[in-house]
Amino acid sequence: MSPFPDLPDPFDLLALEQAGSTNDEARRLVDRGQARDLLVVTAKTQTAGRGRRGRTWVSPAGNLHASLLIRQSGPLARSAELGFAAAAALAAALAELVPAADFRCKWPNDVMVAGGAGNPNAKIAGMLLDGAGDGWLVLGLGVNVAAAPPPDQVMQPATALAALGWSGGPEVVLAEFCRHFGPLLAAWRAEGFAPLRRAWLERALGLGETAMVRLETETLTGRFAALDDDGALVLDQGPAGRRRILAGDVFFPAS
Repeated sequence: MSPFPDLPDPFDLLALEQAGSTNDEARRLVDRGQARDLLVVTAKTQTAGRGRRGRTWVSPAGNLHASLLIRQSGPLARSAELGFAAAAALAAALAELVPAADFRCKWPNDVMVAGGAGNPNAKIAGMLLDGAGDGWLVLGLGVNVAAAPPPDQVMQPATALAALGWSGGPEVVLAEFCRHFGPLLAAWRAEGFAPLRRAWLERALGLGETAMVRLETETLTGRFAALDDDGALVLDQGPAGRRRILAGDVFFPAS
């Protein structure tokens, strides 16, 4: 559990060859009393990687599989706000690494490569937030660096940094992510959600466009009108009014 020279202070790294899930490994550190704020757990491969809603996260070698332990001193309900910080930080980091690509944040916390000239938007990263123990948050981060999952294993098109012509490794992506995430985390702890919301909206995908939102029991269509002050997606359904969405899968049919 020693500092990693390529990670900015005060981030530390615990690097594993293999894990079932880095989020589960981070939770075990909490259970054993070995957690520390801003410790990053990585694994070259995961055998049981998870995405949102319990979905499988394909985890081959060469991609980034990481989980960040964050000490949460405020209400646990606020923890979801950090997903917006992570998405904004990762999009900014990837934009520096691959400036020719247009990286965007898709609600609530995916990172996409925006399509153009008839090309679909493609997912390149996702986040998973888990509570752990008393006052700990585990932020899972998966980035397609070397390879994207096969089309039959994903809900939407996916791509990888290698397909965009970038030849670096996952350790570079992690270092750049930490460099951008650290200031947003500090701003959140000092000021709340407002600075995170601004950073996320600067790179928002589909704002003002027609969106389809798939919920557990229904599918809604409307215009992605705004991001509310608590992170809810505001869907404008015209004569039916506006609806605040707190959880769901969002798609942009025009992309």
